[in-house]
Amino acid sequence: MKLLKPNKLTLGLLLSFSIVLLATQENFAQSGIFSKKNKLNQYSTVGIGGGSSHYFGDLSPYGYFYYGLITNVRWNATVNYTRQLSPQLAARVGFTWARILGDDYTFSQRSIEKLYQPFLRNLHFRNDIKEFTLTGLFNLLPQYSKGPQGRSRIMPYTFIGFGFYAHNPQARDVATVNPATGEVSLGAWTNLKDKQTSGQGINDTYPKAYSLIQPVFPIGLGVKVKLNEKFDLGLEGGLRITPFDYLDDVGKTNYPDPADLAVISPLGAIFANRAGEDYTARTGVSRVADFANIATNILNVASANPTPAQNGTVLFGFPNSARGTGRWDTYFTTQITLSYVISSQIKCPPIK
Repeated sequence: MKLLKPNKLTLGLLLSFSIVLLATQENFAQSGIFSKKNKLNQYSTVGIGGGSSHYFGDLSPYGYFYYGLITNVRWNATVNYTRQLSPQLAARVGFTWARILGDDYTFSQRSIEKLYQPFLRNLHFRNDIKEFTLTGLFNLLPQYSKGPQGRSRIMPYTFIGFGFYAHNPQARDVATVNPATGEVSLGAWTNLKDKQTSGQGINDTYPKAYSLIQPVFPIGLGVKVKLNEKFDLGLEGGLRITPFDYLDDVGKTNYPDPADLAVISPLGAIFANRAGEDYTARTGVSRVADFANIATNILNVASANPTPAQNGTVLFGFPNSARGTGRWDTYFTTQITLSYVISSQIKCPPIK
């Protein structure tokens, strides 16, 4: 199974390398990055840190990116090894575990009048991303002193790289309500890929099954603060460009026929279309009041006491509605990292 069309992956890799090489061309020419003279500038650091994760995609539209920065925010943790190659250029190998989350109900609460369609769709997901990247870092200010001891007190930098990540989108099963007490019980988190929620495998008109390993291209800005001779504190924000549309398990397809989907994936028929659920599966909050408001005051649907269970799939779902768009999904991370400086110079013991 192909992860990505070769032309897109090739162009992405070439773009990443080209930007790094163009940005550092002068550095290569003047500093002699691999020369013996430049060894004084070389040292290594190991870092550990964490921060926030922000998802953008079908369940967090780019047109409302400012909502995505403050809605359904989750966490990330990272470790890395960085080699300073010259006063301006460094290479970093990193591993980041980032959780992202999307929820139509939560997102639509920012403005129910503008975002009533995501409310009606009522999809949600979470995805734990394990990301391995190789990144080039370029200092934005001149660095005149040499070696780890002469690094600047404050240094802004930019970075660009490439890598791969493993992922596995999940959603909660339908929430259940105790009729005697009214208590809502949440369902278990369930993997979505094998549920074929976009109709994968029904026939050739639907998309093929997506891969759980995908390429990623991080790009962003940061700043390093020298705490003392051995420790740096870093703060950075990075956009992860993913040439991929199923981080959220939602793509540009119409809802599959539930009867056809139930034959090959009974659970898929439930997870594909959540418009008919009276309670949000992720949090157990009732959707009835907001649904009635949308149906009556926004869509002007003539129905007495409309509810999602009775009217939800008629207003949004099979056979007329698309589950999502064809735009790539991305995620943005902020990270605070504490790095320990490993000196490249080895002191020989005195001979007595």
